Amino acid sequence: MAHRARIFKGIWFWPALSALMLLGMVAEAQTRITRADAEPHLARCKAAIESIPLTILGPSGAYWTGAETNVPLSATQLLRPNQILSRTYVRQGDPLMVSLLIVDCRDARDLQGHYPPNCYPAQGLKLIGQIPRTWRLSDGLEVPGMEYHFASEGHLEDPTVVYNFFVTPLVPGLTVSHPELNGVICRDIDSVYTSGEDYQRRYFGAAEFQLMARSRMTGQQLDQALIDLLSPNQNVIRTLMNRAPGGKSL
Repeated sequence: MAHRARIFKGIWFWPALSALMLLGMVAEAQTRITRADAEPHLARCKAAIESIPLTILGPSGAYWTGAETNVPLSATQLLRPNQILSRTYVRQGDPLMVSLLIVDCRDARDLQGHYPPNCYPAQGLKLIGQIPRTWRLSDGLEVPGMEYHFASEGHLEDPTVVYNFFVTPLVPGLTVSHPELNGVICRDIDSVYTSGEDYQRRYFGAAEFQLMARSRMTGQQLDQALIDLLSPNQNVIRTLMNRAPGGKSL
């Protein structure tokens, strides 16, 4: 009888185990983030970047007037952006001019082609220096980033200065890996790579901000340009972070 009971239990054990495994797989699949889950966030990012005005009054009291610049087709094909802004801004009353680039990509990994240590050497410029920086915008938002110096051979005394930082969005859901990347500003691209490799985060993408000096400017002038242009548009950064001012997801 005991032998028959063991056989009887064995008959039901494997089907029951298979059913439990199937239920677990279904439950796990339902927690996965899909492309459709990210569409509302991507739409908000696109609208936020489009809302940046051509004329900006910075906290310094200076007016900056912008003009659209063409984005090469090759760059668009490389980045496959959800939205891209490429402008020059001139400070009213003097010749100071900067280039502002904001790129939001559906796939964070696409930003690697525009990472300054990759992009500028491809244009014939040599990386001659890099410095970790943190800028504080007018409402106290801290922006960690990098300051890069590039120069062509024979013109090392006249470098191109680039300020750069990345944004990885907050992805709602308890199942998301790498919670330390949820809705943060990143100094370097390593965090962006990590975000893009995670299938739970991939569809929410990432963004890059880049400010480049177009005229000879002191470090203090370029710092003020970044603060002037981004402080009135902090809502754009927070939208890309997918965070409301209180820190919760949008």
